[in-house]
This record gives sequence, C-alpha cells and structure tokens, in this order.
Amino acid sequence: MRRFNIWVLALLVIALGIFYFIVQPKRVYGVLEGDTTKMMQKSGSSVKIKYSSEHVDIDTPSRVHITLTTPKSNGILSVEVYPREDSLEGVEYKRYQFSITSSNQEFTIDLEPFSLKEGRFYINLIASIQGERPKVLSIPIEIGDVSKNRLKTSIFKTQKGEKLHIMKAQEEIK
Repeated sequence: MRRFNIWVLALLVIALGIFYFIVQPKRVYGVLEGDTTKMMQKSGSSVKIKYSSEHVDIDTPSRVHITLTTPKSNGILSVEVYPREDSLEGVEYKRYQFSITSSNQEFTIDLEPFSLKEGRFYINLIASIQGERPKVLSIPIEIGDVSKNRLKTSIFKTQKGEKLHIMKAQEEIK
C-alpha cells in the first residue's frame, strides 16, 4: 500500500509539472521595432515598411507584425518573405501579392517564427511595385538569451575618437 501511495504521488507531481509548462504564459523579453522611414536607403521605392518582433524564449513563437504602406493609388505590391538562417522555423519562402487601390494602401503580414537555438535571426523581406526599385529589409528576431556583449566583442577608438566595433565573422563553407 505504501508503494502505491508513492507511485500515485510521483505521477501527480509529474502531471502538475506538465500542466505548469503547458499553461505557463509565454515570456517576452522585449519588442524590437523599426521602420524604413528612419533608415538611409536609395530612393526609387514608394513602399514604407514598419515591423515589430517579440524577443522570446527558445521554442516559443515570436509574433512578427509587418505593415507595408504606399501613397500609390493603383498597381500590385509584391512581397517576398524568407528566413536568412535555416534554424529559424515557422517561416518559409512565401510570395505575397496585394492589389493597391485608392481605398486600400496599407497591408499587413503576420508571422510566428521560432527556433530551438538561441541567438539573433533575420527574416528577409523584399517589397516591390512594378516599375520601381524594390525595398529590401532584414527583420531581426531575438530568441533566448541574446547578450549585447556577445554580439559586439570589443571596442576600439581611432585617433580621431571614433568608436570601432570588432565583430566575429560567421562563415559557412559548403
């Protein structure tokens, strides 16, 4: 009888642990935001892009919200979205096509990427309207413990006092 009680108690503790991990709310460290109006880019594209992405734990979907706007009143907006790294899951190459009208000049794309590795990952986005240069943007996604010190290894100052960040090269030979 005593062994039976120990087994029941052990199973109850395991069940409570599983329930805790399933019901536990997702932890969001912060939200990365940006838009192309604040970035220096070549002129030629009338597409403006805003994004926000959540910095979350490993194996937790991050909400990525992308808004594309244009002052044009007609045409077709083509958008290509794909992950830069293979370890970023939940996002595959996809091409979106939006019809631009005078009443519909704002379009949204929502993604939920995740990764089993921690680090900073990127989603590449290419937006174009026929007859214009494409607008290219890499949207950062941070997963797990991404220390700013790990991204920038050392700082040097030039004789003029300018700061230089020396970063490790990441190469892959195939």
